[in-house]
Amino acid sequence: MRAALLVSALLAASSWSTPMPEVGPMRPYKAPARAQWRLANGMQAVLVTDRRLPLVTAKLAVRSGGAAFGPEDAGLSDALAELLTDGTDRLSSKAIADAADDYGGRLWARADADSVTLESYCLSEFSGKMFELMAAVARRPSFPQAEVALRKKNMAEELQVSRAESDFLAGVAFYRKLFGSHPYGITAATESSIARIGRARLLEAHKRLFTPRNALLIVVGDISLDQAKKMAERNFGGWKGGAAPAAASAVASGARRRRIYLVDRPGSVQVSLFLGNLAMREDHPDYFNFLVANQVLGGSFASRLVSDVRETRGYTYRISSRVESRLTAGIFRVRTPVRNEVVEAALDAILGHLDRIRSKQISSEELAKAKNYLAGSFVRGLETQDGVASALLHIKLHRLPEDFLDHYVEKVQAVETPAVLRAATTYIRPDELVIVAVGDAANIRDCLARFSSDPVVAVDQDGN
Repeated sequence: MRAALLVSALLAASSWSTPMPEVGPMRPYKAPARAQWRLANGMQAVLVTDRRLPLVTAKLAVRSGGAAFGPEDAGLSDALAELLTDGTDRLSSKAIADAADDYGGRLWARADADSVTLESYCLSEFSGKMFELMAAVARRPSFPQAEVALRKKNMAEELQVSRAESDFLAGVAFYRKLFGSHPYGITAATESSIARIGRARLLEAHKRLFTPRNALLIVVGDISLDQAKKMAERNFGGWKGGAAPAAASAVASGARRRRIYLVDRPGSVQVSLFLGNLAMREDHPDYFNFLVANQVLGGSFASRLVSDVRETRGYTYRISSRVESRLTAGIFRVRTPVRNEVVEAALDAILGHLDRIRSKQISSEELAKAKNYLAGSFVRGLETQDGVASALLHIKLHRLPEDFLDHYVEKVQAVETPAVLRAATTYIRPDELVIVAVGDAANIRDCLARFSSDPVVAVDQDGN
């Protein structure tokens, strides 16, 4: 017994003293083979056959979303998406949900700035029936009056609940000020825009957005190309509609000076901070260099911002930076909630980190960790049918190169330290930041004032 314990102790000690092996570069990644075709009516389709499981995932998207509407119709695209599955000319919302259940799956829809997407998964033996159900929902939604009234009621209640959250208010104001009058600046409904939603408006919006020339079908799963083509033709071949709506317009260059906006929440004991500037699209030559810079700065729990502002200084329990994408714009953004008494010190620390990553090269260790994290996250995201379908949909909706997925890991691993510094210096612009703070104005206005040569601007809960 003693001998066994001694051996165990020696083995344990040996394992503690042995250095961890170095992590080598990832193997080259090859995206799944896919087939692409276009129906006679202009609808595009993409298929990836995946026989690992008897499942089929499908996504039908139109290349228009919230940015297709003016501020008076904020939230209309979200209501449209939510109500798509609430009834067709022949099926009730319950019948649609029950059918999806019977097929071993689910059918739902969502909207963002640039698209409305109908999504489904089911057992492969029922893929034909699910295609038929998707087509009925996409082509012939009825928007029942009772369901519209209920959705409006829910939207109004959800808006009030969201407005109780400082982060929500900060996000609304941040994007409004970052994008100005561009439709991307509208990210939330208002009481007046919800009141405008009605069955007639929904039918009109559906007719304008849901046309075959504006539509894209992505299918991934246990299905052959011949089967997919026949199902697509049978269910969507007869779909007719007008021309595709115009895509979101180009975004004008951002502010040329730092501005601070304050949303007053009297009595609040913490401040929600959003700060950032416009960046680049994903097909920009510097995109991957900038992605690595952001990863080092605040892209994960091991980042500089988390290590310093959260762990060392204790100013916050969460902080992050990220690079966001729209069809015609990119965004660099930092967000964090902090206590009132440390808002000035926290902003000083964050701005200090922005200056440092723009002025000094990251270490070789930081570079390696950031690249491995980004490459690994990307590959893990493509392990499921839904992950593959979402990635294919993204490159189509954002008009990225066809080989974007194939070369993603390769381009991440090719990033070098000087290029990271160049990208950070170019696309993190401290003197042009939009800074939004949500908190008790009486307590924090003076603290914020020193961070801009312009006066702090008060804005309301809608970012106006």
